[in-house]
Amino acid sequence: MPRLIAVILLVAIVVYAFIVALRMNPRRTPAGINKWVWVIFTILPPVVGSIIFLVANYVMNSKDRPAGGPQRRPAAPGPVAPDDDPDFLRSLEEELRRAQYDRRLREHEDENGPETS
Repeated sequence: MPRLIAVILLVAIVVYAFIVALRMNPRRTPAGINKWVWVIFTILPPVVGSIIFLVANYVMNSKDRPAGGPQRRPAAPGPVAPDDDPDFLRSLEEELRRAQYDRRLREHEDENGPETS
């Protein structure tokens, strides 16, 4: 049984490497070797060739990715919530000042009566 699992695992590695080699972009091959050479290399010496291809492909692709694991999505441009938006906060402050000014003006008019010119 362990021998059967090992054989199935090795066949799966070879098939996976073969499919990856077939689907590979010819302009971006590991070590600059022709795509079809990699395809043949995964089939002829099956286990060793497949493992070498997968390692070389992983190393080549890992150089293109930035270090530090998966990258987060960039933050949305500008403020997300209204209370984070400086323009919105400024307009609220101006509106509050106007309301306070109008209230004081009405209180002053109530105390002194309307101004006549």
